[in-house]
Amino acid sequence: MTAVRPAADVPDPSVGDLLAAWLPGRRWFPAGGASGADVHVEPWLAVTFDDEHVVVVLTRLRGAGVPGGSAVAQVPLVLTDPADRGPGFIAEVHTAAGSVAVHDGGAHPAGWLALLRATGAGDGVPDADLVAGGHVVAGEQSNTSVVLPGVPSPGASGGMLKILRTVTPGPHPDVVVPRALTRAGWDGVPRFLGALQVPTGSGVTTALAVLSELVPRAQDGFELACEHAGRGESFAHLAADLGRTVAELHVVLRQAMPPGPLLDPETFVGGLRRRAALALAEAPSLVAREREIDALLDDLRGRLPRLRLQTVHGDLHLGQALHGATGWKLLDFEGEPQRPAAERAAPDLPLRDVAGMVRSFAYAAAVGGAPDPYWEAEAVHAFVARYRQSADTSAAVSGLASRRSPDLDPPTADAVLAALVLDKALYEVVYETRQRPAWVHIPLSAVDRALSRPR
Repeated sequence: MTAVRPAADVPDPSVGDLLAAWLPGRRWFPAGGASGADVHVEPWLAVTFDDEHVVVVLTRLRGAGVPGGSAVAQVPLVLTDPADRGPGFIAEVHTAAGSVAVHDGGAHPAGWLALLRATGAGDGVPDADLVAGGHVVAGEQSNTSVVLPGVPSPGASGGMLKILRTVTPGPHPDVVVPRALTRAGWDGVPRFLGALQVPTGSGVTTALAVLSELVPRAQDGFELACEHAGRGESFAHLAADLGRTVAELHVVLRQAMPPGPLLDPETFVGGLRRRAALALAEAPSLVAREREIDALLDDLRGRLPRLRLQTVHGDLHLGQALHGATGWKLLDFEGEPQRPAAERAAPDLPLRDVAGMVRSFAYAAAVGGAPDPYWEAEAVHAFVARYRQSADTSAAVSGLASRRSPDLDPPTADAVLAALVLDKALYEVVYETRQRPAWVHIPLSAVDRALSRPR
């Protein structure tokens, strides 16, 4: 269904020039709004389909504004006659073969259809029916998600096509992990339906798109929490159920994925120290807290045993959860987007995910405008308490309790969670210092709470 050929053949250089001008304005652009003068766009590889009017262009981005200095962005393009301008139209370009209208394939039904057919979805379903009623999910940041009610699925609810905008060679966690969880029979994720992975040299494949079952009538977890906060309505019952779901996720991942290495306390705490040092250098508001940060990490280093690491979500927050008729579903297993791909997929402590969700409740309280100052604390307590209870229960029921590395005693578990919450909050302080200075007080409060915790 797919074929790969060098970018020297396609696209025409004029299309490459168009992308260089168009890409920096996209919300999912990996350089985060860096100017075109700082980021150089080089067509790198093209993937063509049976339909010669659809081509996926992989472009190499280089420059100081790109995380890590280099990244590869995926741009599905639909090329039509200039008179046939459809959704996602970018511009008309003049090539050696004549004029052509160029569209963003992430917004065009022909682009969706090519990607769907390449995943093997919809055998026997007419093209028009497969993409009928399709629409792009609003507000996407790092990827493009398309709701496709016509995609066949076991629950007859349709499909969600996630077009990966920043791609990396090798196994992709948003393919590997949901596929493993679906095969394990766990219903806490949208059911995995397929993926498009293409060869990109030396026997390595690159994932371009992931197809999962649509969760009907689901609400974004962050929006749901903000609504509760704004009404002054307790979120504790939903937070507790989310804690149970996250605990089940970690137990099933220990069964479904290969075990990770043993944690080396020195290396683990060293990573926290490096990130803290970077935050201190970027955010003047943190400088007065340097000694306390060092003391907390010193205490953690003395407590940590050699735990067995495992696959985790890696970037868990309320926006990575959907709440529907059957409860919570967790999604987007790509890990923290600003970290290198290998680091994002590396085994970690499950409490990393717990810390991410804890911090998310603080932002829901702030954005939602919770009138009750204890709204956040109540939600956090309900989430963490149910997580701990359910983690122990699920492990015992599944027979995993005897196969795990030694459990953390409660004081050490509290110390680890405090350090990971601190790590997340320091990152947020830097972000808010750069982007929204008026919001710095939100993560700074979390920093101070972590540092004031008895040790």
